[in-house]
Amino acid sequence: MKRFIALAVLAALCLSLLAGCGQPAPSQSAAAPSQTASQPAGSAPAAKEYPAGKMTFWTYGMPEYMKRYFDGYIAREGSGAQGVEVEMVNYSGEAEVRQQVMMSLTAGSTADLPTAISTFPVSMQVLAENGILKDITDQVQPYLDQFIPGAFDQATYNGRIYGIPYALQPKMLFYNNDLFEEYGIDPARMSTMDGYIEVGKELLEKSGGKVQLSYVDPGSYTWRYWFRRGLMPQAGAKIWSDDGASVVFDTDPGTKLAFSTFQQLFEGGMLYNAATFQPAQYEAAREGKIATFYIESFWDSYLRSNLADMSGSWRSMPAPVFSEVGTAGAQAIGMYCIVDKENDPYTDLFVDMMLDFNLNTEARNAWSDEMIAEGLPTEHPITKDMLADPYWSQPSDYYGGESYKQMVTKAYENQSDNLPVTENDAEADTIISSELEKYVAGSQDMDTTIQTIGKLLRQKLNLK
Repeated sequence: MKRFIALAVLAALCLSLLAGCGQPAPSQSAAAPSQTASQPAGSAPAAKEYPAGKMTFWTYGMPEYMKRYFDGYIAREGSGAQGVEVEMVNYSGEAEVRQQVMMSLTAGSTADLPTAISTFPVSMQVLAENGILKDITDQVQPYLDQFIPGAFDQATYNGRIYGIPYALQPKMLFYNNDLFEEYGIDPARMSTMDGYIEVGKELLEKSGGKVQLSYVDPGSYTWRYWFRRGLMPQAGAKIWSDDGASVVFDTDPGTKLAFSTFQQLFEGGMLYNAATFQPAQYEAAREGKIATFYIESFWDSYLRSNLADMSGSWRSMPAPVFSEVGTAGAQAIGMYCIVDKENDPYTDLFVDMMLDFNLNTEARNAWSDEMIAEGLPTEHPITKDMLADPYWSQPSDYYGGESYKQMVTKAYENQSDNLPVTENDAEADTIISSELEKYVAGSQDMDTTIQTIGKLLRQKLNLK
């Protein structure tokens, strides 16, 4: 059976892929009754009834918030699912979710598999290739034009759709406006990478070395957030040749631009050493030691949760761009994929709930209000009509009266293409991140780092 032949590939993948990024997954409160989202506008809700039972998701991050939305959907009159219980099984990250799928298949326990899993494009492609995920192209095709351009790109493999996104996280810049006012620096200067670096130098000089522009994580998050989703796609960089058959990382001018930019920031003393998502990082920001965060839009929820006492201090803007390229970072997708197992009664229900999350403006706004009121994560819409709703341009007290929601919408407009994903990206991420960590630790210089990465990619992946 094809999926069992794939287990050796999946086992290797489990060892090589980085764990999930830990960013929050959305969810909702009980929402007002409305049309079933998987029906075209103006048509009657689906009449399908679902048997009582448990619909299980294997996920990571903060899945209890998405569960709120699902529970609210099920509770609505006309959902046909009042007897269904949603169970979110939370794992440490993407790699553990994938490993659990593999272990169940190996043991022949297909009945124990969930209805759906959280995953990222590298794993999605391998799982889809080996028949483990359900092709949902026909179910979602009628609604694609309601989503913003590119919303399903990372959920598509060989022209077929295997995942439904609940979020696209654009690259953004969060900055402590109090510091910029204190030192008389215009934040608009950070619209370009050159300007961003110059602002970093000025902050260091004017503060006597107290204020650093941003931070550097000593572990794997540096590659994940600074490079794979930021500097690399923004610089038009490449790891592989266009056909994926050879390594160009160490000869590509875009890679050189991305790494030399980071080198200027790091060796210029502009990056505070702090592990991402850890208390020391938040405390450094609270003390004014970290002026900006160059990261995806999900950072909003971490600021509000961990730095609630700094309400009014923070602002946001699209990520700085390289003037010679002009795009502002790649969008990180948050998506669920259906596991293709026999006789699961809830696959259609899953699609309906996910489409409702993306298309039901009334329910989504109510959920977002509740999340914000509790200081919990929320997600920005990825559909055109919802983005046009006035709710998604409201000002925010946390951002000093500016509209963070409107800024995210603006950040959607100028995104870089994500780095192409190949079957080798899982292991490549591990290799690149490991060498980059050595650079951050001071055990090798940047030229050595780049050349060593190129050499190891060729050797370990048997590529030219």
